Parts: sequence; structure tokens; C-alpha cells
Amino acid sequence: MIKVIINEQDRIWDSSQAGWLNGTINDLQKDGIPICVRVSIQYGDTNVGLSAGSCSSSSCAGRPPNSRERELINSWNDMAVDEIPLNSGKIISFLNRVKLQ
Repeated sequence: MIKVIINEQDRIWDSSQAGWLNGTINDLQKDGIPICVRVSIQYGDTNVGLSAGSCSSSSCAGRPPNSRERELINSWNDMAVDEIPLNSGKIISFLNRVKLQ
């Protein structure tokens, strides 16, 4: 399961949510409201949380990421998903890539 949270709104990700994600981010940016996007990916032995934007830092002392989780983290970083201003296209591209794997 992939869950996307934008500020206080959340959705389970599938490609039909692209319009919601794009519209929500664009509307918040237009209104000058700080945006926090959190992505939770949980399936099999994968359990990873990623964030972008103006999220409060939350540190959870836990186990080191496994190889699949490390791949996801590296992909998130390589795609520069967390660059400000947030680019909804990058977030959607990352989510769709994860969904296909």
C-alpha cells in the first residue's frame, strides 16, 4: 500500500489520484500555504516513509533500511522529489514508478 498525505489530506495512491495530488499542491502553492507531503510505502518487507516540503522533522529510531527500502530512498533523492518549490510531476512520477514495481 502506498499512502500519500498532503498537509491534512490523505489518499491511498493509484494513478487516479494524480489530479488530486497535482491540484492540491498547486492550490496550496498559489495560496502561499506551506506544504508537507508524506509518502508511506508498506508492502511485503518494505516499510518506508518519505517526506518533502515543509514537514516537521520526525525522527524515529528504528532499524536500518533493507535493500528495497534503500532503493526507494535513493530513487526519491535521485529524482530530487523534495526540492522546493515542490514539483507535483516529480512526486507523481516517483509514485507511479513505485506502483509498477
